[in-house]
Amino acid sequence: MSTIGRVDATTDVSQFDNAYIGEGAIIEPDVMVGFRYQDGCGRATLGKGAMLRKGTVIYGDVKIGDYFQSGYYSVIRALVKMGDYCVIMNQTTLEGIVRFGTGVRVMSHVYIPSRTWIGDHVFIGPGVTFLNDKYPGRRDPMPTPRGATVRDDVMIGGGCTILPGVTIGERSFIAAGAVVTKDIPPRSLVIGNPGVISPLPAKLDMANTRKLTMAPRSMWHPELEYGGAKSWPTEWWGEAWE
Repeated sequence: MSTIGRVDATTDVSQFDNAYIGEGAIIEPDVMVGFRYQDGCGRATLGKGAMLRKGTVIYGDVKIGDYFQSGYYSVIRALVKMGDYCVIMNQTTLEGIVRFGTGVRVMSHVYIPSRTWIGDHVFIGPGVTFLNDKYPGRRDPMPTPRGATVRDDVMIGGGCTILPGVTIGERSFIAAGAVVTKDIPPRSLVIGNPGVISPLPAKLDMANTRKLTMAPRSMWHPELEYGGAKSWPTEWWGEAWE
């Protein structure tokens, strides 16, 4: 672990008796990994290079690959499977029975319900809400919930709402604030409420950059070189950090 700052973080994974965490993990205080939500539940497994921030809760029966990063007070319930290079940011919740591929980046304040399937190299902006029941509490017997299916290289902008059971096709771009009410063909642009579907413009018809989806460390990772005032934008009317 870096020796600059971070005196409150640890690489000690022995505190989690229902989890396996790979080498190189950095764990801040008040983290729970492998929470025994029921008798007989399995352990949580995380690959190498994890960064777990304060307040993270990960249940047992969770499988996560290498270079996972969690934000503050994020929650991952049981039967979640993730590939490598996945990120969930501050106060985001995965309600369990969720599948992520490789390189899925989920920003802050996102809600992902059970039975949601997400492919590889997907970006989900802040404040996005996924749903898994069209008529919650109004059907008896209650049907099995069904969340969305999000194919590879989809970009979902901030503040979107994704309705139950829809499929978002490969490389589609969902503009900020859109409400997705029906299946989206591959390579589509979706704008508005309800979302209007149009062909993806040529300037957006590309895979999500792997510099974004496969970054092993975030901007504020303790093992990165300290940037300090150098990170302050020079174009802000000449106002210096100092």
